[in-house]
Amino acid sequence: MKKKVIVGIDVSKSWLDAHILFTGDRVELPLRISNNESGFSKLIKWISKNTSLDRCEWLFCMEHTGTYSYSLNAYLQEKNIFQSMVNPLAIKRSMGIIRGKNDKADARVIAQYALRFQDDLKEFRLPTENLQRLKIQLSQRERMVDLKRQIDLSVESMQVLPQEFTKEVRAQNKKLVSQLQKNIIQMDAAIKSIIQSDSQLKDQAKMIESVPGIGPQTSAHILVTTQGMTQFSNSRKFASYCGVAPFEYSSGSSYRSKTKVHYLANHKMKSLLHMAALNASVHDPEIKLYYDRKKAEGKNPMSVLNAIRFKLIDRVFAVVKRNEQFDKNYMKKAA
Repeated sequence: MKKKVIVGIDVSKSWLDAHILFTGDRVELPLRISNNESGFSKLIKWISKNTSLDRCEWLFCMEHTGTYSYSLNAYLQEKNIFQSMVNPLAIKRSMGIIRGKNDKADARVIAQYALRFQDDLKEFRLPTENLQRLKIQLSQRERMVDLKRQIDLSVESMQVLPQEFTKEVRAQNKKLVSQLQKNIIQMDAAIKSIIQSDSQLKDQAKMIESVPGIGPQTSAHILVTTQGMTQFSNSRKFASYCGVAPFEYSSGSSYRSKTKVHYLANHKMKSLLHMAALNASVHDPEIKLYYDRKKAEGKNPMSVLNAIRFKLIDRVFAVVKRNEQFDKNYMKKAA
């Protein structure tokens, strides 16, 4: 059903710029509110005062801009109002030639985008509390690992300098690395605890980690990225999101290019899948045989690894769909 009240929201830290389209009367109204529950309530009351349409005919649309939209997302979800989060690049490419920029104009563009493409918009739902906690822990762990990597590089770069010059700094770095290692271990324990405390996440993680090459970290990231395996209807869509699915590039009869993956991707997920593919190509006999055979045929090793990444994604979705752990003899049994 087409929504008749379209609300485009440009999100900032302190305030929200809303642009409301009443499509039946073709009325457009801008409004700025504070980014808190008081402001959200003011917006809902203002819309209700200016239309007799039920809330089931309202549509809120905003860009993915990090954590600043979280409070509004939670408020709208509690009020059962349809909301959609859109990739900013999709909205930007729909704008055509635009001169100048401000928050009110951005809100208007978002509202117009939602009006044009509302049939393609998906309803946004916040992840479960455990998935939100898991995402925070994984983000914190990633920051700690990155800090440790930077300090390790600093230690390595100082090895060429006289030790009497770097003695104090090396001692400080040693303490920092030791503390970060302890923190990372604590993060791993917290991540495991969250998954184990949720029966659904626990079962899904067990199935995902049964796929050769997939470890606990990759499994946890898959659960967060897919919101408990609910955000992607099939493995191809998830592979595309991760920058693993190859696409054809051609035009008419004059332009032909090799099929290749797109640069727009979840690079963290792609990196984890790459490590999983390397692991599987060494420790999984079937994958190792496939990798060696394709290399012998003259295939580019990176292209083969990408095919393995896709194969791992297929396996993850298959085991979750069947609700059972990976069985390397599954096809033989089916035959």
